Amino acid sequence: MKRINFWFFILIAVFIGAFVVRFYNFSLRINFGPEQAISLISAGDLITKKFLLLGIPNLQRFTSAGHQIFSGAFFTYSLVPLLILFRYQPLPITAYFALLNIISGLLLFFIAKKLFGERTAIFSSAIFLFNNYMIYHSMFIWILNYLPLVGILTIYWLYKFANRGKLIFALLLGVISGVGFGLEYLYLFTAILVGILLVVLAKEKWRNLSLFAGGFVLGNLPMVIFDLKHNFYNVGTLWQYLVDTFSHPSQGAVSYYHFLQFWPLLALIVALVFEYLYKKNKVLTLLLLGIYVYINLTSNIVSFTGAVGMSQGLTYAKIDQAAKTIAQEKPNKFEVAALLDFDTRGYILRYPIEYLYGFKPMGVEDYPKAEALYVLSRNDYDFQNPKVWELGSLLPYKISLLKNLDNSYAVYKITK
Repeated sequence: MKRINFWFFILIAVFIGAFVVRFYNFSLRINFGPEQAISLISAGDLITKKFLLLGIPNLQRFTSAGHQIFSGAFFTYSLVPLLILFRYQPLPITAYFALLNIISGLLLFFIAKKLFGERTAIFSSAIFLFNNYMIYHSMFIWILNYLPLVGILTIYWLYKFANRGKLIFALLLGVISGVGFGLEYLYLFTAILVGILLVVLAKEKWRNLSLFAGGFVLGNLPMVIFDLKHNFYNVGTLWQYLVDTFSHPSQGAVSYYHFLQFWPLLALIVALVFEYLYKKNKVLTLLLLGIYVYINLTSNIVSFTGAVGMSQGLTYAKIDQAAKTIAQEKPNKFEVAALLDFDTRGYILRYPIEYLYGFKPMGVEDYPKAEALYVLSRNDYDFQNPKVWELGSLLPYKISLLKNLDNSYAVYKITK
């Protein structure tokens, strides 16, 4: 009885701790950058303009032929009900992704418990939920934040298929693999691995492989329909991008976030190691787990006081204040810019100004036609020698200070 109470207490402590770690000072810690703004704009356009079969345009991925890469539509579609429910506010939508990560840890617990027992399951959830990358990804809206959940479902359905061999699991594995591919194109290699495992485990190999392939198509159905209507645009674009990458390898750099689907599997493997050690030395194992948690919580990608990934001292609240300041001007024929990172076209301002305050900036190529340009920047920026086209296209200009957001950042208005 004591053993059950002890591990039940540890389980509750893990999930309460995971919640606190993510939501303490949450409004000051969320990361709202161009990736988040573009994602919300794409989803908002589905509501206010027209339905699309493609997802988010990648502003940094073009082929040598000038064709742009788009993501699958699943992520964008998933944002639509969140925008409606939370009235376009980024803060609660970000909270959804933090909760999604915790729920993923809970699903991992139930699956690991079924496979290996309660203690290993608790170890796996603790390792997953207190991982610095999982905490970091809980602080922003991003397409790849679904990948850990995709990985967990893949593990579970592979287990069910191995034990029961039912055709439905081959289909489900195909669907989730197709969704994963739409989220991240490098997931294709994981999908191929899942397909191989399916063939190895299956008795009726071709039937199961056909169902897997059909499910893969279903998981990417909007993109497939788009390609059928537009001369296989995505297939051609991705192939050309692959060819370009072989010619210029630097444009195709691989990073950890391309493999987030493996985080649950890694947590499960480490948990099995902890389970083995626990049988040898209980105190040492719990001490190692405590050290693991401490190291991850003190990582440079985890902060409890500010937003990791944003300019030092900048928060979403200050961005929102900047957008509100611009909206109070009731602008017409205006543009916005941000001089903080590569987001010089000010997507972090475009989203709240249009969807929260009802004033739509001009197009991203219309800066020379603007009657006014509103700029979010550090207050020591040299406006007399602008180094970006968005400002240079309006030279010579007059500049006035609209509002100091703090000692480092301010909103300026530029007119011809």
